[in-house]
Parts: sequence; C-alpha cells; structure tokens
Amino acid sequence: MKNRLLSLCLGLGLFSGIAEAQLQRIVLQGTGAPQVFTDINLALAAAQPNDKLYFSGGAFTSATDFTIGVPLHFIGAGVHPDSSSVTSTTTVGTGAGDIVITTAASGSTFTGITFSAASDLQYGATVADDDATGILFQRCRFTCHLQLALDAACTSSTVFDECIFNQYVSANDNVSLTFTRSIFDYATGTGSCINSGGDLFIDHCIFLGEQAFRNTSGATIKNSICTDASYPVYQSNGVTFTNCLFSGTGYTGNSSGEVITNCTLNVPAASIFINETDNNYQFTDDMHLAPGSVGINGADDGTDIGIYGSSSPYKAGNVPYNPHFRSAAIAPATNANGDLPVNIRVAAQPN
Repeated sequence: MKNRLLSLCLGLGLFSGIAEAQLQRIVLQGTGAPQVFTDINLALAAAQPNDKLYFSGGAFTSATDFTIGVPLHFIGAGVHPDSSSVTSTTTVGTGAGDIVITTAASGSTFTGITFSAASDLQYGATVADDDATGILFQRCRFTCHLQLALDAACTSSTVFDECIFNQYVSANDNVSLTFTRSIFDYATGTGSCINSGGDLFIDHCIFLGEQAFRNTSGATIKNSICTDASYPVYQSNGVTFTNCLFSGTGYTGNSSGEVITNCTLNVPAASIFINETDNNYQFTDDMHLAPGSVGINGADDGTDIGIYGSSSPYKAGNVPYNPHFRSAAIAPATNANGDLPVNIRVAAQPN
C-alpha cells in the first residue's frame, strides 16, 4: 500500500505540468511517510540525511540562496526538452544568491536537474565547510558557475557524468574532479572550461570552442575532443593526453612535461560531428562522430572518441534513471463513477 501511495504521489507530481502549471511538486521519501511540497526550502527543512527528493518538471526557485547541509538525493524529471516533453524539464535555482553544498552534505547525489543559481553553485558557505566529498552529478545541466573550493586548502571531491556545462568550473589544486561523457561549451571569464582542477581526470568528454582546462598540473585527459583553435590546455605541467582529437595546432600553452599517446591535432572542427556548427551546444546538435572520422573506434578502449564511446555511452536525451514517461492523457474531470481517467505510458530505464 505504501508503494502504491508513493507511486500515486510521484505520478501526480510528475504530471503537474499537464494538469496545471502551478501544481509542480517535490515528493520527499525516506525516514518517515512520503511528504509533498511545492517550496524547495520547506522540502529541505523537512529532509533527513539520505532522504530522496523527487522533483516534477518545472522551475523550483528559492528567492535567496539555500543550503544543502545533509546528504540528500535529488531526482529530477530530466534536462532535455524532447525527452521530458510529458513531464517538462526540472530546474532548481535561486532568484538571488548561491546554491550551497556544505561538507556535511558529503555523499549527496543529483540526477536529471538543471541548476540555475543567480550566482554560483558553491561548495561551502565559508572556508570551514567547503570540503564536500563523494558528490555525484549525473545527467545534469549547469547554467551557472560552479565554485567547488573557497580556499586553497579545500579537499572536495566530485564526479560529473553525462552532464552539460554552459558555464565554467572553478576549484583548486587539492580537490578531486572526474568528468566523464560530458559536454562543455562556455568559459567566459577564464578562457578555459575548467580552472584549477586539482586531481583532474577527464574521459570521453567534448569541449566546444574553448580550452579544456588551465592551472591544473598532473591532469589526465583521454578519449576526448576539444575544438579550440589554439590548444586544449594552458599553464598545466605534466598533463597526460591519450587518444584525443584536437582542432588546435598544439597540445599546451605555457606548459611542459606533457605525455602524449595516439592523439591527433589540426582536426577541423566542422568535420568532427554529424551536426554541430557553431561551438555552442544546443539540444538539436548531434554529437556522434561524422562518417570517416579518425575518432571512430579510436578510443583506448576501442570505442569512439567523445561522449558516445566507452562501455556506457552518453544516454540519448539525458533521461534520468527514474521511469521515462512517454505520454500522459489526464481527463479534465471525473467520470460518472467519480473516477479521474488517467492513461500513462512509461518506459523502464536500465540506467
């Protein structure tokens, strides 16, 4: 009975955008009985460590900054308009200020959400609590700057998988950052998509028209693509490059000690993808490799270079792991028996 009740709550929340826009919901599940909220601050105030917050489609905006101060698991309806056409996409943001994740929120996970803070998505309100570790963002989109360290002593650690970055990422020399199967297309203010990445590992990623990173020595970048016309890395010594495609004429600027294996320079940006023409990612772009590309089966694992390689390629539509709602027909009123006819078609998600 409890599972059926939760399913009903989730269904009502997820389809709120169809019935009436103001009915978007957050379903909190975990320590106690499921609770339903419309305000993100109230949901966070009620949440206990390791609770799950299921967000319907819609924009959940706090008027000011808000803090995630315990480990929580955010599950949204998705970030891709086409794949979220039934539920609408999920956006979490602020009207002013930051989205803050503190050390005490270590172990939190986020999937299927666009983050749109008016200022930053930031680790720590102060330097004393910016050491969040074990954070996972999967199939999320970022339209705001990510500030993942407030001082040089920060030791945060984060994994980004199948994410889209429309702003740049900042950290320091002591943090741990892993990016897999992700797309970067914006770096205004730094000249690079990642600035001071610390222990930085990049695999099967795409960087459009901007340097991949700078001020990050000892980093590893493999099976990835950068269409910047100069070089993919700046002011970063001892970088390991493996099986990458670059449009630039060199590997690094103001750097030394790089280790290069099976990489290709001077690849025209216009020849790399099936459909990407302006170094500015849109959901209509097709980031599969163009026929005849040297990157096809060119990764170190024998798959394609870029996001559609690896043993678990980029998932079309960025669909999160909760059931994918394909269609929904909800009657405008109850029938003669007092029932509300609802016809929902879903597809199970293996990952």
